[in-house]
Amino acid sequence: MNLGTALKAVEIISKDYPSLETDVNAIEIQKIAYHSSEVMPGTLFVCIRGYQTDGHNYAEMAVEQGASALIVERYLEGLNIPQIKVRNSREALAVIAGNFYDQPSRDMRLFGITGTNGKTTITYMTDALFSGYGLDTGLIGTVMIKSKDRIEQSVLTTPESADLQKYLANMRDEGVTHVSLEVSSSALDLKRVAHTHFDIVSFTNINHDHIDLHGSFESYFNAKASLVREASKESIALLNIDEPLLLPLINQTKAEVVTFGIENTSGTVYLSDVEMPSGKPTFTVNLTQPLITLSGKQLDPISFQIELLVPGYHSIYNATTAIMIALLNDLPLDYVRSEMKNFKGVERRFHVLYDKEFTIIDDLLLNENNIESSMKTVEELEYDSLHMVHAIRGSNGTVINRENAEAMAKWFQKLKLDKIILTASRSHVRPKDQVLIEELNTFLNVMERAQIKVSFFEELEDALAAGLKRVGPGDLFLISGARGMDDGAKICLELLMEMDPYVDQEAIRDVLKTKLVGMHSPADS
Repeated sequence: MNLGTALKAVEIISKDYPSLETDVNAIEIQKIAYHSSEVMPGTLFVCIRGYQTDGHNYAEMAVEQGASALIVERYLEGLNIPQIKVRNSREALAVIAGNFYDQPSRDMRLFGITGTNGKTTITYMTDALFSGYGLDTGLIGTVMIKSKDRIEQSVLTTPESADLQKYLANMRDEGVTHVSLEVSSSALDLKRVAHTHFDIVSFTNINHDHIDLHGSFESYFNAKASLVREASKESIALLNIDEPLLLPLINQTKAEVVTFGIENTSGTVYLSDVEMPSGKPTFTVNLTQPLITLSGKQLDPISFQIELLVPGYHSIYNATTAIMIALLNDLPLDYVRSEMKNFKGVERRFHVLYDKEFTIIDDLLLNENNIESSMKTVEELEYDSLHMVHAIRGSNGTVINRENAEAMAKWFQKLKLDKIILTASRSHVRPKDQVLIEELNTFLNVMERAQIKVSFFEELEDALAAGLKRVGPGDLFLISGARGMDDGAKICLELLMEMDPYVDQEAIRDVLKTKLVGMHSPADS
């Protein structure tokens, strides 16, 4: 592709060429890159500024390795190749990547899911619905990147724009027709999905999280909301109107809006007859008005019951999002109901690891909303005694760690849990995710005030071994924490087989066979 074509629709401030005779259409671009280590002859190198480094500092290295041209936000002296100056090189990268890979998002059905919680579960649900129906599917998110049957572990929830467009292009070339994409707030803020065409976007919930990345809750919300606000008139936006902050978005988008809620019954869809036998929801979906699907067919008003295997009140919202995406893609209702009834859940999202003589569940307990929904689900389960190992989240700041600890302490008291095991999981997190002493002390102080006894272990293995020793028949063992517990399920199950030869080892091996998270420690990668 020539440079002129790659730059189509890029907002260019000015150009600096070594020679007045330079013709952008004569410069061939074989590759685009934003890491200097990936540059080879014929590469267009885009200088983007990150949180810790600035790509402009590596431009000279890119030129030495054969870069044909540079995208910059400031001109660099002494480099004898064309420099194209733009206001925002991240957004330019997104446009260029779309051009370079020939707009792959327009050759498939693409569903973008954002929200503080539930993104991973919803994308897994939609992928299960479409692949189970025989369609060739792709999935991009926190846990994995999947194209048909090919799977690789993810690095970012939402890849950088050049990588995202490459993944989508590869999926298109492999015949994938339906792709589910988790869209994080940082990805929206950093323009990773800019100029990507979505057929359906969904905003499910909002809670105080990742504020350290955005500076304020308002900025965090606006980043999330941009997925809906910038959706095209050809797309459909799904909004959970039980979240009051999402209501104004109904009138802030060109997309066709479909709303749903349980408490708020004014939406396109309202959910009724909610029951939670053993923590597993059953509910009725009431479509109150006709809808036009993506293919132009009409969905008439109807009511139908849904039963779920995945526990938790929050699962109702996740499932409704996936169900509406499926119906708006013309999947038959009877099939959708049956498939949802058989969906077994997602790793690290209230994931039942073992359910025999006692039960082991793995969950993130990522933020106040996640803690509330997960602990409410625990309250609805039947068990004799509750035991818990929690990996405190590092580099999260004392404010958020205090809020999370206070939310947990409230539930511990309610559930009559008077002692827990805490770990910093030192060997299983990257340096940037290490628990700071002030974060640990903040958590411990909250537990002390709530009269919760804490046994603290620096290492995850020691904490899990201590926890397993406490578990007896009929008990529930909850292992939780973001990042620090990513390796926990594997370690816990392997320890269980070592410590108790009479457990159902075949059932444990079946779980381990299907796991992706934590099978390779991030500390080693």
